[in-house]
Amino acid sequence: MTIDCHTHILPPDIIKKKDQYLKKDSTFEALFSSKNSVMVTAETLINELDQSGISSAVVLGMGWQDTGLNSYVNDYILESSSQNPFRLYPFTGINPASGKAGIKEAERCANLGSHGFGEIHPSFQKFNLNDKSIMENYMSILEYKNLPITIHCSEPVGHNYPGKGTVNLKTIEDFVIDFPENKIILGHWGGGLPFYELMPEVKLAFKNVYYDSAASPFLYSPDVFSIMAQLVDTKKMLFGSDYPVIKQDRVLIQLENSSLSESQKLAIQHTNMKNLIPGSN
Repeated sequence: MTIDCHTHILPPDIIKKKDQYLKKDSTFEALFSSKNSVMVTAETLINELDQSGISSAVVLGMGWQDTGLNSYVNDYILESSSQNPFRLYPFTGINPASGKAGIKEAERCANLGSHGFGEIHPSFQKFNLNDKSIMENYMSILEYKNLPITIHCSEPVGHNYPGKGTVNLKTIEDFVIDFPENKIILGHWGGGLPFYELMPEVKLAFKNVYYDSAASPFLYSPDVFSIMAQLVDTKKMLFGSDYPVIKQDRVLIQLENSSLSESQKLAIQHTNMKNLIPGSN
């Protein structure tokens, strides 16, 4: 049993009308302006899960800036999940820069069965993640329902890539401290934050923080899995691919070839994420 905690899908008509949406939303432009960018539907994702031998996947929003686009993609994520029960788990997008409309959309999705919020992308959505007055309504919804949020994190060093963003590690730390009871998933190994869990005060503050392996082969050597286990323990690690940016098999191979025990691998591939999303199998 394997749950991929980090995948993305889009409605077929958005894929067909890519050029129109490049002008509509800054996040869409940042992620898909390249001719080599890849977008997939729910059907394509299901086929990929079958080929990779993966039981299920979390489908995430992408941090849209346009309110209408955010709602439209959320509807597609929720509908695709309802049509593929126990295969696709919906994490709906939020747009904190859109004021009351954003909160209303988050409440709507939560009431329709969203299993969490995210992936949020403050760099492109143009809001301050450390503005507690902006984020507290969203985090209250999640805390009440005991659901997680996924945040895009980027490395302060290394190569640039589409969608990398500029949210710094201090911003993420302050956000976690602001919402100590919320379950928070930091994408892409937290942009390097696991190292700082060697500091006792950070480790204590990050008691409800998890790290996913999304796009890991693009960012780190295969040793990252065993090193992460030393830094934060496997109970805080989640298998995520960032499909369709990268094939799920590539990340799975890194994990399978690591020095971790079979029980540790099972925790990363399945158990940890299962405990984060209600009703999963």
